[in-house]
Amino acid sequence: MKRILIFTLLISLLCSSSIDRKIKQKKKELQSKQNQYNRMDKKLSTIAKKIIDAKAEKERLDKKLKILEKKIKSSQSIYNELNRKKIAVDIELGKLSDIIEDKQDKFISLVADKFSMALVLEELKQPTPKSVMLQEAYKVYAKENNKEIDKLKKDIEDLNNKEDFFRIKQAKLQKEIDIYKKDRDEYFSKKSKKEKIIKRLAEDRAIYKKRFNAIRASRRALQRRLNRLEIVKRDENLDNESSKKRKKHSRIKRVRRASYSGGKTISPLEGSKLIKKFGTYIDPIYKFKIFNKSITLKAPYKGSKVKSVLSGKVVFAENSGGMLGKVVIVSHANNIHTIYAKLSRLAPGIHVGKRVSKGSVIGKVNSSLMFEVTKNNKHLNPLKLIRL
Repeated sequence: MKRILIFTLLISLLCSSSIDRKIKQKKKELQSKQNQYNRMDKKLSTIAKKIIDAKAEKERLDKKLKILEKKIKSSQSIYNELNRKKIAVDIELGKLSDIIEDKQDKFISLVADKFSMALVLEELKQPTPKSVMLQEAYKVYAKENNKEIDKLKKDIEDLNNKEDFFRIKQAKLQKEIDIYKKDRDEYFSKKSKKEKIIKRLAEDRAIYKKRFNAIRASRRALQRRLNRLEIVKRDENLDNESSKKRKKHSRIKRVRRASYSGGKTISPLEGSKLIKKFGTYIDPIYKFKIFNKSITLKAPYKGSKVKSVLSGKVVFAENSGGMLGKVVIVSHANNIHTIYAKLSRLAPGIHVGKRVSKGSVIGKVNSSLMFEVTKNNKHLNPLKLIRL
């Protein structure tokens, strides 16, 4: 009998040792999984931001390209009109030049035919009455001819000035058009690059969706835990949400909200920055409404301490096994509960039943803390309770 008892005891010790090893191994696996989740969360948050930024930049480039195309079209139209006017001036210049040449030819021909003898006699100092008359007629005709030619030359000068004006304006416009086209080519190139980036990032949307679903699953798991602990009343449509799958993304389930008029207490994460508010927000990728029952605070540095905002008793402290990491829930007076999620580690001695005072360290976070508050089984905006 004694041997049997010893054998049984040895078996029990061995089993206990085996269980301890398994528990230790599971804890390591859970920690490894949490680290993977944290890395993926950081990476995919960056991807989401890049998608938004790339789309915004592409829209800006599209607008700029439309403006440039409009400017090129307008400038080209003006350039073509100036060219049409310049051609008309060139034609007019050609006609005037032909008229001057024709008048000069006629004058030379007339002088040779009618006035040559009179001019010769005048030179020889042997004028005749007829030659004197012809000479006077020649002077009058020469004067009138020169006057007409001078007027035509003035017209030609004006047309040349007009042609120069058109030419200078065209040259200026051509420079503007060349600059617009260069800018357009650069923006086309930038747009092409952005489209490639968006296409590449779009391939990661499936990963983003998995992350979103994982967060939602963790959120639901926490909700069920709060339900079981009777920290919140069951929200309307909670059981049917997974089966309905939100046929319309814009519709969100009603959430019971609590009112609070008491004084504010300390922040759970000193030196933190608010990066996600309580209430309805639009998912940046899928553009549907989501009700956020908590706030998210960005840690000032890796390993930042998380403190209990009020005195109370720990009613939950364990790894959620999902995107929320380690979670601590503390019960306080006036039926207030505070929930601290995405903890990287729990403080030593933090366990269910542990009494904590205001300001007690309950754990640490690497990047951010998800902080939630309930009162009288309803969700309360944490910013009404704490001071940032």
